[in-house]
Amino acid sequence: MILADDHAMVRQGFSEMLSADAGMVVVGEAENGREAVALAERTRPDVAILDVEMPVMGAQAALKKMLDLSPPPKVVIVTVFADRRLVQELLALGASAYLSKGASMRTLLDTVRSVARGGDEENVIVSVPRETLHRTEKDDPGGDLTPREREVLLLAARGLSNGRIGENLHLSKTTVKRHLSNIYEKLGVHSRGEAVGKAISEGWISSWDISRTTD
Repeated sequence: MILADDHAMVRQGFSEMLSADAGMVVVGEAENGREAVALAERTRPDVAILDVEMPVMGAQAALKKMLDLSPPPKVVIVTVFADRRLVQELLALGASAYLSKGASMRTLLDTVRSVARGGDEENVIVSVPRETLHRTEKDDPGGDLTPREREVLLLAARGLSNGRIGENLHLSKTTVKRHLSNIYEKLGVHSRGEAVGKAISEGWISSWDISRTTD
């Protein structure tokens, strides 16, 4: 299998835990979607594990290109974004599974095994908070946030300054400020603290998400 995530610590952690399983071999890692596609073309893995929001090329575009390979890998999306619209979009594009990074390692291992031996389009696994999939647009104002806005909000929840958020996401401070302004408007709040508080209280961001270390 191959792993693609723009955070080196996440990739290394996943690689170590997955490689500890006797039946799994990690043949390569990528830090963006374009590298992931090139790696898949070279190694032809059975399974590709992708983050959603990556620099250069995101999971949606990478997924489409990987599924054009022959044979195509099974693609498992593992992300902090347990958003109903993202789940539906990526599964519609052909992802075999969509897991929240809040899922257990056992769930990830079981998912990889299952999709690797599934061989058919009915073998779809979704492990995200149940209420996410049933929440309507009216009930979920956070669903209006783009994946990038959600990532900015998550890093803000971890206490990072605009400069540090920009460094992590390869954005300028001006772009980070623009994303935060859009977030405030969409959520009907007026400050970073109010936005973070609402995200936590509504369950869009968990304590596990906040405690994760960034590069």
